[in-house]
Amino acid sequence: MIKKIALILLLFISLCSFGQKYIKVVPLREVNTDYDEMAPAFYEDGIIFSSNRKSNIIKVATDFNNNYYYKLYSTKKKSTRKFENPKPFATEIAGNLNEASATFSDDFKVMYITRNFRSDESLSQLQKSDEVIKFGIFQATFTGKDWILSCEFPFNDESYRVRFPTLSFDGKKLFFCSDMPGGYGGDDLYLTELINGRWSNPMNLGPTVNTAENEVWPFYHQVGRLYFSSRGHGSQGGLDIFYTEIMDGEWIKPVNLPSPFNSFRDEFGYILSPTMDTGYFVRNNRISGDDIYIVTNAFPLFKECPPQFDESFCYEFEEEGSLDLDTTSLKYEWDFGDGQKVRSTYAKHCFSKPGFYMVSLNVIDTLTQEVYFSEASYDLLIEPSEQPYITAPDTVNVNEKVKLDAKLSEIRKFEAKEYFWDFGDGNINMGEETEHVYDRAGTFYIRLGITTGEDEPENEEDIDFSKRACSQKQIIVIKNTIR
Repeated sequence: MIKKIALILLLFISLCSFGQKYIKVVPLREVNTDYDEMAPAFYEDGIIFSSNRKSNIIKVATDFNNNYYYKLYSTKKKSTRKFENPKPFATEIAGNLNEASATFSDDFKVMYITRNFRSDESLSQLQKSDEVIKFGIFQATFTGKDWILSCEFPFNDESYRVRFPTLSFDGKKLFFCSDMPGGYGGDDLYLTELINGRWSNPMNLGPTVNTAENEVWPFYHQVGRLYFSSRGHGSQGGLDIFYTEIMDGEWIKPVNLPSPFNSFRDEFGYILSPTMDTGYFVRNNRISGDDIYIVTNAFPLFKECPPQFDESFCYEFEEEGSLDLDTTSLKYEWDFGDGQKVRSTYAKHCFSKPGFYMVSLNVIDTLTQEVYFSEASYDLLIEPSEQPYITAPDTVNVNEKVKLDAKLSEIRKFEAKEYFWDFGDGNINMGEETEHVYDRAGTFYIRLGITTGEDEPENEEDIDFSKRACSQKQIIVIKNTIR
């Protein structure tokens, strides 16, 4: 059996440039046990995973090596890196053998799982057989109350393995691995597409992706990257996590993710959240076996990260008790102290920038254009609202270098020392000024976080949020059609 750790996908680029300083990799302490935990999958506000731990709820059985069979468990997030204690999941479809590696439709009403054939036979019958029972993919449907096994994957065959499905976000593609005849050796990765309600004949991803080794545990992210694990492609040792994607109609040569994704141990089962800020994978540890890890970027935690707002510094001015001068050559005139004047007892004025202004209401003799007398004067201090301020364009092109800075940020409640940038595409950086290149079109939300530079506490409840500030700005990335 194998185990791996979880991480953020597109952080791969940041990792190559900046190293481990920008990510956090921690085991899921509430999830991992002395048994094996593996195959994380996103489910509502938490994850589903598989474990061969002993359960008092699910029927207890062991295999020929006296190990318990894998069953599905669920856990919900309590905070960014903490989870509730796991509970058995979909026990109504649990058979006598293994259920593992779930993948869900976007509405979480359809689930595809890896399951042993003959899993519904009695234990006594199964124990009489000495044959190796293969894996297949099975579909389950949620009725609103319970899960039911609704159908078997049409390409299952008890003479070979079909397992580890991953469903695309739109539900139209299903990747899986199999050692069916006609492959390149061991388990290969295959793709089938839903056409007119039926899954098309599986297509082998070809020799660029598949090797004589096993290519297993695929995960397809909605940005178009396919993650999987393999001992081939020059892995660092054991199973490594790789990714590939289609360019010019072909799958590119798989890219090996750097440390801390991969090590000399087995890493597999990698998944990445749609927002690309949280990932999970499994690592095999010599003592505890397979454990699930969570990977998050080093962007500090904030209570909130509201949209930044651009201020106009506009004010209304009116002097109560002013005299009626309409029948004379005398007129009221507001002098705003920035070179702008308005002749009226009531005026609206927008200052171009913050600062200290002497605002006065004068009576002007229109014949001589001189001040007849000054009726009132005010010292007006205009301060910008306290917020991290992102200076960046609203729209950029794909592959265009974008310059961003935080120089207009206004932080008065603490001394700003560190500036964290989350570009919304899985990449982060630090510094008052930064640059970034978006490699695909879309709408992204840039987050700018400012802190005092203190170390991140281990526990969220120990964070002093009064010494942190955060804001976000939308940026639209478009394809440049001009060649």
